[in-house]
Amino acid sequence: MMARPRKNAAASRASLLPESAPLPEIPVREQPYPLPEGWKWVRLGDVTQIASGGTPSSKTKEFYDNGNIPWLSPADLSNYTAVYISHGKKMLTPLGLKNSSARLLPSNTVCLSSRAPIGYVVIAQNPLCTNQGFKNFLPSHLYTPRFLYWYLKGSKPLLESYASGTTFLELSATKVARIPFPLPPREEQERIVGHIESLFARLDEARQKAEAVRDSVALRRAAILHKAFTGELTAKWREEQGVECWPLTTLHKVSSLITKGASPKWQGISYVEDETQTLFVTSENVREGYLKFENKKFVEDSINIKQKRSCLKYGDILINIVGASIGRAAVYQEKYKANINQAVCLVRLYENISSSYVCYYLNSPAALTYYFENKAETARANLSLTDINNITLPLPTLPEQREIVRILDDLLGREQRIREAADAVVAHIERMKKAILARAFRGELGRADCPSRP
Repeated sequence: MMARPRKNAAASRASLLPESAPLPEIPVREQPYPLPEGWKWVRLGDVTQIASGGTPSSKTKEFYDNGNIPWLSPADLSNYTAVYISHGKKMLTPLGLKNSSARLLPSNTVCLSSRAPIGYVVIAQNPLCTNQGFKNFLPSHLYTPRFLYWYLKGSKPLLESYASGTTFLELSATKVARIPFPLPPREEQERIVGHIESLFARLDEARQKAEAVRDSVALRRAAILHKAFTGELTAKWREEQGVECWPLTTLHKVSSLITKGASPKWQGISYVEDETQTLFVTSENVREGYLKFENKKFVEDSINIKQKRSCLKYGDILINIVGASIGRAAVYQEKYKANINQAVCLVRLYENISSSYVCYYLNSPAALTYYFENKAETARANLSLTDINNITLPLPTLPEQREIVRILDDLLGREQRIREAADAVVAHIERMKKAILARAFRGELGRADCPSRP
């Protein structure tokens, strides 16, 4: 078992690199970019020992039950944002550690996920081990752990360029050892780390504020829709028009057609590259109030013969009825001939009903509550066509429907612009972080640097 390393001499012993050992420099022709005086381009395999991990057999419960040895997998680092980590979801027993290729790593080991995906980085807060999805850099007298941590955090494209594989990319120990590493004196490393973390702390504070603004949009949107369908937004309009209170109706009473589509595969129909054929709309395209087509899918026109009822017309409402996006609704306003799959419901309203009004209602808190109360929990949550037919909604006159849509377009349009501005700030902050890391490891991060306000 390795003892927890102390600074300097202990760290040197843990890395098995004597402080007097000569350190080869990468030939100038292979150096990625010029470095400041006193820095040196080296390879990671020359500055530390690199250790892989392992996984004991999951069939042997004695390798895991009541274990007390922290063991990491790349899945433990998904959405993990802290620099240090003390444990993952699973623990190994001493017997499990002994019967695998995992090894106990000392604290301050820098752990890099080397497959599925490449690029998660943490520092061991205490002795721990990892599975084979990591390459682990033992402590060394040549670098501070946080300096290597930030270098790897900012080097994902570089890391991936050294990877290989067909099913998924993986970094081998041999390839990791050859990755170039800009090495300044330790005192300079510590200054750079302090500077990076000071700038990042300020950027993280700005990000939290932007995310708070973004999150508040969802709350205000829900409140606005609630007011719209309880009559509050148009109370003055009704008073001026002398209109009575609204009756309630069900969706099937205001619709000429409620149906769903089918899988092309089940119909013997193929996907095609020909954009003159039929646009195929799936639940991933149906968002909250709009359709999103990043990559349009097309199928053979014969689907419109086999599935006539689910051919789309301009102004049809589409509702997701299967899976995590259940209840999202949007109006079809594309010029393509189109059809839908089995996870999407088509609602075609009578001409005296506003599709925009009904679509807003179908995305409102009242409708979302209905979906939640009526969805069937099988392998995936789903709503039946009967559930859709029975949706109850308030039905003002057509002029008031149009007035509600006008007000909602204005109010929710403003909220959308606020959200987009907040998203732009978050994206800008991420770009600034990348720029800071790029400058830091070129020796360009001066003592007076500070980020401009996003």
